Amino acid sequence: MPSFKYSRPCFSPMGERVYELMLSLVAIPSVTGSEDGGENRCARFIHDWLARIPYFRDRPSDLRLVRLEGDPLERMAVCALLRASRETRRTVILTGHFDVVDTDICGPLRPWAFDPETYTDRVAGLRLADDARRDLESGNYLFGRGVSDMKTGIALNLCLIEDYASERDILDFNVLLLLVPDEEGDSAGMRLSIPTLLELQEGEGLDFVVCVNTEPVLERGGPGIYYGTIGKIMPLFLCVGRETHVADYTEGLNSTLIASYLNLAVEGHGGRAERFGGQKFPPDCCLRMRDLRERYAVTLPERTVVYYNCLTVSRTPASILESMRADAERALRSAFEHVGNRDWPIRVLDVEELVRRAAEAAGTSRDRLTDELLSGLSASDERDRNVEFLSRLLDRTGEKGPLVVVGFLPPYYPSRLNEGRTVCERAVRRAAEAVRLSLGKRGWSFSETEIFQGISDLSYMGFRGRAEDIAPVAANMPLWGRGYDISLEDLRRLDIPSVLLGPMGADDHKITERVELDYSMNVLPEVVKEFLSVAVRESFTEDGEGLKRP
Repeated sequence: MPSFKYSRPCFSPMGERVYELMLSLVAIPSVTGSEDGGENRCARFIHDWLARIPYFRDRPSDLRLVRLEGDPLERMAVCALLRASRETRRTVILTGHFDVVDTDICGPLRPWAFDPETYTDRVAGLRLADDARRDLESGNYLFGRGVSDMKTGIALNLCLIEDYASERDILDFNVLLLLVPDEEGDSAGMRLSIPTLLELQEGEGLDFVVCVNTEPVLERGGPGIYYGTIGKIMPLFLCVGRETHVADYTEGLNSTLIASYLNLAVEGHGGRAERFGGQKFPPDCCLRMRDLRERYAVTLPERTVVYYNCLTVSRTPASILESMRADAERALRSAFEHVGNRDWPIRVLDVEELVRRAAEAAGTSRDRLTDELLSGLSASDERDRNVEFLSRLLDRTGEKGPLVVVGFLPPYYPSRLNEGRTVCERAVRRAAEAVRLSLGKRGWSFSETEIFQGISDLSYMGFRGRAEDIAPVAANMPLWGRGYDISLEDLRRLDIPSVLLGPMGADDHKITERVELDYSMNVLPEVVKEFLSVAVRESFTEDGEGLKRP
């Protein structure tokens, strides 16, 4: 195998700044949810870096560390508002996450995962896929944890706001920088920043023209933009059979049988895979199926939990819950026929109804019952905590199977689409077209894709729908508001056009995570600047439509 030694390419002045800052950010191991405080160390580094900019040094109230209310790790987001010298309501948002996934997959290279230049040299000694080897030997890629996802995007955002601060006299819009932790977890950073966005929108009177998330673009074909982001919801089924000794099989019902028929109906169902703008998205898939017994026994398992990953574009929580009921009824009916017992009634309860019955049986309120049942939960993962709580809740009702309880688990991500309905949505598309033409003159192709299907924090830039469409999430998530929460009413008051426009990267979360250097460092800063400038200008070429005039 030929020897390889990484050599830093020549960058433009802006590219050099982004690169150096990216290296400093990557050196902080801000692993999602780690108890060593890495995410907060990164937040403080970013805050202190911004605080040295004269604008924020003179106006410290426009730069703050925002503690995430109720977060057990007391993590912080960074919020910085750069105001144009001429007062205006027009505001753009630059956002991204500074947490990274762990380095377990890096194996023997773990010690160098946060030292990208050394890591790139070491990666050369691995047996690599052809595309990774080709990228490595091109000299135009840097490898390491977080270089693509997404410390390069964070460095870019910081350098952009520094540039804008030096150009305030000619800047005709405000720039809000919102950088958050926990995107790789349950998105606590952005979820709990919704009130901050609303405060700025309604308290400060800001008009958000567009939000740019500088997440990496992972297509091999070149740079591009995504106009929206996929939604995600986690349907939960607690299948309850009838326990009996295996010798008396016909007197009971195995909960795993109900779950099996349920999975046959739901798993990979192509007819439910959503489509939008020529894209077809993956169907529902089972993420976990297990019985709830803690030890071996020669009885039929009474309870089995099944939950799914469900990607959404137009489907709402209300419509999904309705489908879940129908799926559960069919699964029960099929299980009854399978064992030759059609006399049992078909019973499907949602979490909301189960909670009501449990509270009535206990003669107390939902909140007091929840407080009581929360005590002593052994699970640490949010999903396992919800399932354990739900099983305890079922105990309190005295309900016996066969039946199925339907509900949802965290996390929940609403979809965000650009359907050209508003002035700002149309402005965003015209800005992307301007970028495409500019890049074309320089020999770069630029793809435009409707929806990013990798799930992103842009889901929390608003919810365009009715309250009754989204309310079932809160009503039917067992521990909603007790460790996981979204300010749903606040979310409905936001409607911010959002795009993903970031560096070119590959193999995020893998041992060969890497970022392309030429476009990402030298060209992308100009691309984002042009995009924002055109989007703001175009947003005021049409009359009003909800925008407040500056």
